[in-house]
Amino acid sequence: MRVVYLPCDALSTHQVLFTVPRKKVRSAVVRNKLKRRMREAYRLNSHCLPDNAGLRFLIGYIYTGPSQPCDFETIQERVVASLHYINKLRFPHDHAPL
Repeated sequence: MRVVYLPCDALSTHQVLFTVPRKKVRSAVVRNKLKRRMREAYRLNSHCLPDNAGLRFLIGYIYTGPSQPCDFETIQERVVASLHYINKLRFPHDHAPL
């Protein structure tokens, strides 16, 4: 799964896109199942990305895995990792200057 993010100050909240390419997964039923799993993983872990700092993101999750659907635990681990990475981008200099 690839994550694309862009900082955007004009938004009132984070906006998220979930996509599964048709070339990668031919069956519409399987594509929709993967998108539902990605949306649920984001919904359960969106608290990792607080809205109080004033900086909002446009986030895109693009499924690049195998044509067989991943289990929910794998998708959730990757979504959590991406949210923690984006959270680090918000505050790149948390340490005190020397």
